[in-house]
Amino acid sequence: MEKKDAYSPNGVALATGIAVLTFVILSGTTLWIPASRLQNLHLRSIALSFSEAASAVSTMARLDRPLPYLRSGFLDATGLSAHPSWDERYYNKRSNYADSTKHPAADPAASPDSVLRTATGRQDLSVPIAPEGSVIDTASAGALPAGALPAEPRFNMVHSSENPLKVYMFGDSQVFSLGSGLSRLAGKDSPVSVEFLAIHSSGFVRWDYYSWPDKLDDYFSSNPCDAAVMMLGMNDYQSFWNSRGEIMKKGTPEWEAAYREKCGRIIDRVLMSVPRIYWVSMPLVKNSEYNETLEYIDKVQDDICESWSPDLVVRIRLRDAIPGTGKPYTDFLTSPLGNQVRVMSEDGSHFTVEGGQIAMKPLFDRLARDYLFSEVPVAKFPD
Repeated sequence: MEKKDAYSPNGVALATGIAVLTFVILSGTTLWIPASRLQNLHLRSIALSFSEAASAVSTMARLDRPLPYLRSGFLDATGLSAHPSWDERYYNKRSNYADSTKHPAADPAASPDSVLRTATGRQDLSVPIAPEGSVIDTASAGALPAGALPAEPRFNMVHSSENPLKVYMFGDSQVFSLGSGLSRLAGKDSPVSVEFLAIHSSGFVRWDYYSWPDKLDDYFSSNPCDAAVMMLGMNDYQSFWNSRGEIMKKGTPEWEAAYREKCGRIIDRVLMSVPRIYWVSMPLVKNSEYNETLEYIDKVQDDICESWSPDLVVRIRLRDAIPGTGKPYTDFLTSPLGNQVRVMSEDGSHFTVEGGQIAMKPLFDRLARDYLFSEVPVAKFPD
């Protein structure tokens, strides 16, 4: 008697198709998230169109709720909902300003030769001058409120272990080693208190993945700080859409103008809460092709930084510390204590925590010079 094969190719294909269709329908409005991760903008557009159609069907049938509810319930039950890596308030924000290139309102009657300045006093080189009689669509969520002023300087306050200098460091995954390194340099019972947040794969570009404007608004509204340290850009060399659906192709003047605006929004927002921000530059990495893109990002950021007073925005150069000015890439360095220390992780892109200590020494010294202390902070290095 011939045995019927229960696992025929047609049966497997049918079962797989049903499983995929069920998953797509149940995923509902969250289906856009994996589609948005595609680097190719044309493929991303096709995938997002498909996700929109599937989401519409799911929503109409009211089948789009079970999986999101299960996920939220699991995060709440395990206590992960408040963890930075799972905080749904800032991840996957499909808001109108996620890839916006709009600007604070400009006066259409202004002279073409006039210079626009932001509330924090920087020359706003990203705002296009309107031709006479025309109007630029410049309203943008997340822009500084009209009449807003930067934070009052607090440089005359004397800091000590009882009243430490509060430093908030934020950025991409590199911040884990740099923030840990800066904390170790300060040590316990230090007059410098460091809090840091490292969000993997985040940057100035993709706020639909992680919304730094929302996060910084919420953080600074309830956490007064004396200084901020920012390290973003290692994931930014990618094309994106602007608010008009136009492709900002990486490496073009249009991309640089849009990137300038994004950086400006973050910096202006931070300067509303702290008197000074320290902007950390790109590291030297092992992969030559990746290193070229970081050098390009570095040059663009250098140019953007010049739009602010050096009293407000200070550039901190990682390559001057690791591997050293003009020196080639290396995995190991001699610490100030004379020991051989591995400063780069095996991926050749991220610092080790010990490397983060050495890389952050110039920043630590700068903080010690810029603020008043009852006793000058002394950096602590790895043994």
